[in-house]
Amino acid sequence: MRLFLVRHPRPALAAGRCYGRLDLELEAGALEAAAQAARAHIPAPDLANARVFSSPARRCVALARELARPRSPELASALQELDFGAWEGLRWDSIPRAAIEAWAADPWHYRPGGAESAADVGRRFGAWLEEQRPAARAVAVVVTHAGVIRVALKCAGLLDPQRFASVAIPFGSVHLLELDAAAPRRAPRLLPA
Repeated sequence: MRLFLVRHPRPALAAGRCYGRLDLELEAGALEAAAQAARAHIPAPDLANARVFSSPARRCVALARELARPRSPELASALQELDFGAWEGLRWDSIPRAAIEAWAADPWHYRPGGAESAADVGRRFGAWLEEQRPAARAVAVVVTHAGVIRVALKCAGLLDPQRFASVAIPFGSVHLLELDAAAPRRAPRLLPA
């Protein structure tokens, strides 16, 4: 399965703020810019035939609808961003420095805000991916969040395990992975295309 992971458009009022699960509106013009960027990186025949999935966040659904048109995207809660718990909605500069440093020291296992770790995101994304195997088409477009994309790239071996959390994933960016059909059923493996 060819998997195009697409980051949502830029949300409004998000600069300097922790907003994993917050359901923010889009910045003016962001949807058009992200759709154009995604279309430039996903071949038209792939996009026309792809199954389109989306996180339920409005910022993802808007782009998924645009890319899936005239079809409708399939919503999947497993594609939601990392849950930042008590940090949700806070300004990054108001979160205690010691907590940020603890997260930086163990970005895979630490639970920022006490809710969910990157390892938790990896488990739910892997389980969702495994569910897609029986009905997998050749191509899927997944509109999701930077954290989910980072986790998928790390699991694919494309990002350093200690630095994956700081890799930039621009709004509207597209990341192509291929699911290895020969991988064990209990541990789906992502491979670079």
